Amino acid sequence: MAFPNTSPEVHRNLGSAKQAAAIAGVSPSTVRTWLQQGLIGGVRVGRNFRYDLDSVAAMRVEYPRADVDDRIRELVDGAPEFSAEQVNKIRLLLHATPAS
Repeated sequence: MAFPNTSPEVHRNLGSAKQAAAIAGVSPSTVRTWLQQGLIGGVRVGRNFRYDLDSVAAMRVEYPRADVDDRIRELVDGAPEFSAEQVNKIRLLLHATPAS
């Protein structure tokens, strides 16, 4: 499988998927997907990839999670409360005991 934005040139700021994910605030699998889609740079080192942490940091700026988190918080805060019946149904679905 060919990966866009990969080149044999030496990058000064390379890191693992885990390091890149921590910088971007996403999961390591998202970082791998970004590499496959050509959204970030990286190089193959043996059997592994090293990710261009500068291009990962740029993705963090381009796709800020804070906006998404704030919107989710607004939606959750504005949602109506569950009724006791709904809570019991959810507990049954999760194999928990019904509320008294």
